[in-house]
Amino acid sequence: MQRFPNDSRRPDGSFWKSWTFAALAVQAVVIVALIGLALQYPGASKWISQAVDAEFVNAAPPQDAPTQLAEPGEKIRTVRAN
Repeated sequence: MQRFPNDSRRPDGSFWKSWTFAALAVQAVVIVALIGLALQYPGASKWISQAVDAEFVNAAPPQDAPTQLAEPGEKIRTVRAN
């Protein structure tokens, strides 16, 4: 199929590559922004740890159910073939 020189359509496959690149670029920008905020506000780590402590300090650990051993209802008999 002939293509005209000013045809701006991309060849097959590059569409998905461009979306992959865009997704990775957005993630990189978010990570850089988070690192920048962490460096600008070092007290944020204290806020987070205080929030976690406040949320989980009174949480009681789950109680285990009492252990109950299974016992057979009848006496077990062993049958031997002689």
